[in-house]
Amino acid sequence: MTRDAQTPKIDPATAARLHQLEGFFHVGRHQGYARAAAAVPFPITEPALHHQVRKLEAALGVRVLERAGRRMVLTAEGRALHEFVAPFFEGLPGLLRAVAAGDAGTLAVAAEPLYTSELVAPALARLAGRTERLGRIVLRELDAVEIASGIVAGDLDAGVGVADPAELPDGIAFEPVAPLGLCLLLPPGHPLERKRGAIGPADLAGHRFVTYEPGTAGHAVTDRVLRGEKIALEVAATASSATAMEALVQSGLAPAFVPVLRPRARRKTRRADGTVEVDLTDALKRRRGTLPMWGLLLRDGVEPAGLLASFCEEVRAQASGRRARR
Repeated sequence: MTRDAQTPKIDPATAARLHQLEGFFHVGRHQGYARAAAAVPFPITEPALHHQVRKLEAALGVRVLERAGRRMVLTAEGRALHEFVAPFFEGLPGLLRAVAAGDAGTLAVAAEPLYTSELVAPALARLAGRTERLGRIVLRELDAVEIASGIVAGDLDAGVGVADPAELPDGIAFEPVAPLGLCLLLPPGHPLERKRGAIGPADLAGHRFVTYEPGTAGHAVTDRVLRGEKIALEVAATASSATAMEALVQSGLAPAFVPVLRPRARRKTRRADGTVEVDLTDALKRRRGTLPMWGLLLRDGVEPAGLLASFCEEVRAQASGRRARR
């Protein structure tokens, strides 16, 4: 071990400085102070580099470089240190450029389950495809209250869901994006499939339905709409998500009212699994004038930038059926 005469009395982990490690990295890489000073991508003199290395060695209590003829070579300890810091300093310039361009980082978002597969996951996939250095995506399924709490706590960057701005905590803003539609999903061969014209409240009498579990975001949305239409459903089963509800409908158990993100092109559509989707969005809008809005939950007073701004743009684009600008 190449050790200086006096072992440091302070912790090397707190004594060594980043700029000293950077100077050491360049000298070790170029095997000399003059060559390192000429190659470093910022103005620095040869004596300044020499001073950084000597201060680092003083902090560590060992020599990290030694002279071999006209070159400076790494000691055994210096080689271990250089192998550790080299990937950091080699990758740092590119990462800094990406961060400055808004193309790097870890994005943490959440969505109510209804929006995950049809909206948020495709938006995140397109964002990852256009961003070279997106480190990691964190996607959680939460209700609007939990999303708001996560944003306030700093655990989430944004969320997607249905929210009443009056019920949101301080520090949260809600940006409406699009109205939330509603469809009636019928099992294959269900009697309501044969109903001509619009299906009204009277047509639902005598039928049992699959509904969202009380306390879920889907239940809050559908219950608000159905109560507004003075419709009380006889419940055959409850489920916690739209996926589970659709599986029960497909099995033939009972119909279900399911929120939809976009009005369908046709009022009545037969799906590949044999179920029939009756879109009620336009009829509800004509009767009620307005529909619940889904949108983005964000930090209040903070303009989204970088990756977060790109994610918001992708969500808006997904809602409108267009592609976000690159």
